[in-house]
Amino acid sequence: MDNIINFNKELKDFDDKLFKKAGIRGRRALELAKMGLPIAPGFIIDSDLTKKLPRVNIKQLIKTAITQLEKDIDKGFGNPKKPLLLKVVLSSDLNVPFFPSIHHVGLNVKTVDGFAAFTGMDFALGEQIYLLHSIASKIYKLDEEDIKKLEAGTSKQKTIESARKTIENYKKYLGDRYSEDVYDQLGLILKGAADTYCDSELDVDNSLSIMVQAMVYGNSGQNSYSGNYYTRDIVTGEAKIKGRYLQNAFDIDKVKPKDISSIDKKHFTHFTEIGKKIEDNFKEIREIKFTIEEGKFWIVEQFEVDEKSTQSHIKTLLELSKRKKITEEYLVDHIQPNQLNELLHPVIDPRTTKGVKTIQGGISGSTGAAIGRVFFSTPKLLEAHKKAIMRGDDTNLILVMPATYAEDVKAIEVAKGVISTEGGFSSHAPVVARSLGKVAMVQPEMKIRGDSFYLGGKTVKEGDYISINVPYYEAPTIYLDKVGLIEPNFKENGLLDFLDIVNKYIDSFDVRANADQPKDAVIAKQFHARGIGLCRTEHMFFNEKRIMTFRQMILAEDEAERRKVLNALKPMQRADFYELFKIMQGLPVTIRLLDAPLHEFLPRTAASMEELVSFLKSKKDRVSPSEIKARCDELAEMNPMLGHRGCRVAVTHPEIYEMQCRAIFEAACMLKKEGINVKPEIMIPIVMSEHELKFIKTGKKIEGKTVKGIRDIKDEVIKEYGVDNLDYSIGSMIELPAAALRAGSIAQYAEFFSFGTNDLTQTSYGLSRDDSNSFFPSYSLFDLMKDNPFKVLGDEVKELIEIAQLRGKLTRPNIKMGLCGEHGADPENIAFCINVGLNYVSCSPYSIPLAKLAIAKYNLAEDKE
Repeated sequence: MDNIINFNKELKDFDDKLFKKAGIRGRRALELAKMGLPIAPGFIIDSDLTKKLPRVNIKQLIKTAITQLEKDIDKGFGNPKKPLLLKVVLSSDLNVPFFPSIHHVGLNVKTVDGFAAFTGMDFALGEQIYLLHSIASKIYKLDEEDIKKLEAGTSKQKTIESARKTIENYKKYLGDRYSEDVYDQLGLILKGAADTYCDSELDVDNSLSIMVQAMVYGNSGQNSYSGNYYTRDIVTGEAKIKGRYLQNAFDIDKVKPKDISSIDKKHFTHFTEIGKKIEDNFKEIREIKFTIEEGKFWIVEQFEVDEKSTQSHIKTLLELSKRKKITEEYLVDHIQPNQLNELLHPVIDPRTTKGVKTIQGGISGSTGAAIGRVFFSTPKLLEAHKKAIMRGDDTNLILVMPATYAEDVKAIEVAKGVISTEGGFSSHAPVVARSLGKVAMVQPEMKIRGDSFYLGGKTVKEGDYISINVPYYEAPTIYLDKVGLIEPNFKENGLLDFLDIVNKYIDSFDVRANADQPKDAVIAKQFHARGIGLCRTEHMFFNEKRIMTFRQMILAEDEAERRKVLNALKPMQRADFYELFKIMQGLPVTIRLLDAPLHEFLPRTAASMEELVSFLKSKKDRVSPSEIKARCDELAEMNPMLGHRGCRVAVTHPEIYEMQCRAIFEAACMLKKEGINVKPEIMIPIVMSEHELKFIKTGKKIEGKTVKGIRDIKDEVIKEYGVDNLDYSIGSMIELPAAALRAGSIAQYAEFFSFGTNDLTQTSYGLSRDDSNSFFPSYSLFDLMKDNPFKVLGDEVKELIEIAQLRGKLTRPNIKMGLCGEHGADPENIAFCINVGLNYVSCSPYSIPLAKLAIAKYNLAEDKE
């Protein structure tokens, strides 16, 4: 009949329409059969006939189908000496675990003895009870209390007599819904299952079909086995099968399974060959359930492996690509950007989390996983770190604070991770953590009191161990104990090989790095970054060896004193720029001159203030704590993010930008003399209008005052170093609505634009990125804002970018434009940037692979259209 298809390893082809009506589990079996693999044979009743089963006489239909099964497996259905037993599996197009299966169909008073001759009478009667139990509970929905009554004798005293009594109890209960005739028995099960489950709440798409499959047993003698294995290691991706098995046993709860590697070599080799064929066919890791019955090998089923790691998946695809089983386009298409986070950062080892209490929630700041002892202040964490080194103890520490500032950077650098309770994705702790390659999360529900934090009804004291898991694609998790980590190895986990392929599908639009330190640039280069799109020079001063000198500069009372301190800072800046330029070897390096509000660098705690006073006393004879505090108070601002920062500092204290530009040009000249090509791009932040940019670029002379422009500084430096000229450019950040609207005028003096979307989002919506999480949950609850605009570019921000690029290009057609910030790693934002005509995005080093893959996938999708 057209609605039934038999399957075995001889199956060459099947009707495609029937295949689509076989359900997921049926299709799995058909695919194995078509591959010529030794699948335990069976037949499938398609979804059309399954719906009609309650009204159809199917005895002759199933007799015809079973005749073929008997030939395939050399057993007889109803044969008292060598009985063929079947399982009935409900299969739909939904991959859900709720559909039942009925095992050992064909057991009756005549066949149970023949089955027992191979497996033992206790097992045979136990499985007959299980068959009747399944019919009663799964098809006829008998409840647990009634089942306990039927099985009362068996549960108290497990004897052959009590088992037979339970069997009779079930038969009496089922009445004419059960038959000792094996064909009627199967027919009643098929009809009952169809009647119960077709068009039920589970059969939401009306796709229910039924698979009937021969059962094979791994407890039929010493040459019998059963088990399951993965086609390769699902964690590391090593091309070696992993699994376990039982020998001459059926119940995994009663017998400890053995590792698959210890099975007879001929079986292991056979399993490996089959695993490779299945991977080649399905193009991914699969789990295989098998049985060896008296020396004869059968595949019972194969499954997708949802729990496989990204590393194992990528390594599988890379191997398949190398052997020409898949194309490189297929490889790129079947990995999603956010999956790469697993390869870039440490991840929690799931084998070590059993029994550990967890609290889920919060905001992902910098992805990865970290383990360590908790400390609630920078001084305490640094002290603990120092003691741990001296004693040879564990140096894994986690900083937990309401919020972090410049003085806490040294603690973030030492710690494995940081948790803050204020702010969001773009607040200080996550931004610094991303730049340092540390793990960070924000947990607004956490309450810090003294030397403890309270969260989810749990208390964690200072010095206690916690572990944090911060994925890109779901809420972070805090484990209230020490668990294991799997550390990334880019050379071994397949990431670098994968990026080599991804890079083939990237053309003019590419990715640059946000890199402030040489180590960031090295990682970025490894990930094929096309230069540095944002070097935040203020981050270079967070280093504990520099911050005191920088604070001294901020607190200077006049220009002469300020220049004196800047002269001490210049060699530090020059050394940083020299290293960045040298690593990037001719690729563009965009250096943003000082942007952060000056107050951000000043002390916020008594301990920090005491440290600063001590430092200044060593530099200056007369200084008092009250004077320093008064000066700090003087510099404080009500709204610093919109206050004295960026190019405004260059207007009030032009000597600061002068020092930075000299350091840039001196580093470039040094490298040029060494024969290394350098392309510095000097970027001016917080520009409101063309007047500011013109002032900084060309300088200004007024009565009694001369301000040198960047061009003047460059000319002086190349003359000092005896260099003919330098290839450099000057550009503007576009991070204020006013700048976006005046982009045409700004482009007169800017050779490139970089859209700073964090500040552009803040100033467009009047939102503080540090405070908005206090009300975002309510906005989400009432559908007032679709996405967090600090992660997904809002329409209004996009419109400002479109206006700016259009007006900028009208003035300067060849102007380069990029977007810098973590917005640049989001696939949706990348598509917008490409379509609007930008040239690149720039993001933190560990986000580069995600952005690269998003661009490659976009380009491949465009090529298909």
